[in-house]
Amino acid sequence: MRSQVKILGVLFCTGALGLGGVVFAQTKDDKKPADAKGGAQPGGDEMAKMMELMKKAATPGEFHNHLKPLVGKWTFTTKYRMSPDGPWEQSTGNAVYKWILGGRILVHEVKANPSPDDAMMGGPFEGFGLTGYDNVSKKYFNVWLDNMGTGMMSSTGSCDSSGKTITYMGDYNDPMTGKVKTVKSILKIAGDDKVVFEMYDKGPDGKEYASLEVSYVRAK
Repeated sequence: MRSQVKILGVLFCTGALGLGGVVFAQTKDDKKPADAKGGAQPGGDEMAKMMELMKKAATPGEFHNHLKPLVGKWTFTTKYRMSPDGPWEQSTGNAVYKWILGGRILVHEVKANPSPDDAMMGGPFEGFGLTGYDNVSKKYFNVWLDNMGTGMMSSTGSCDSSGKTITYMGDYNDPMTGKVKTVKSILKIAGDDKVVFEMYDKGPDGKEYASLEVSYVRAK
């Protein structure tokens, strides 16, 4: 169950850092009138192109706007199971989504309480996620951490043509096997006041099954 709950909330952009390093190096080189063979160093036009690439990579756009309906406070109901034919466990809780870094990254904070008969969770659940869209890779990404473990889950994905459904593939270290495990998750924005998050695992027969569903309703 821990592996299923690990991405309860749904879920970095390093391209700008890489470009920053290139520009820094280029800026130093531009101070030199010529290279070792006497050739001219790249001039202002090339620097302008590099700066334009950095600006494009760093500017929130259409795909960031798809995430706007998530911003705010939510209540949710979670149901999850360990196997295709296992019983569903349930919990309820509260979540908050908020922008940071100038509308580039969504912070997702979750607090939940297990049902009285769910002894495996052992206590209140807390989770923390970062969600965004990388203009360079042209992928959504999600990083998730919680108090059910000491690791993290990292996912990347794409949206459909409407921008309201994002499908992720994510990896995390499975505490049951000690190996990296890959799972599929889907975030469905059903409107301004409803969001559904689903996760799919594979059973012993290798077939995919729904292992987690979180239904969010905007808090009044």
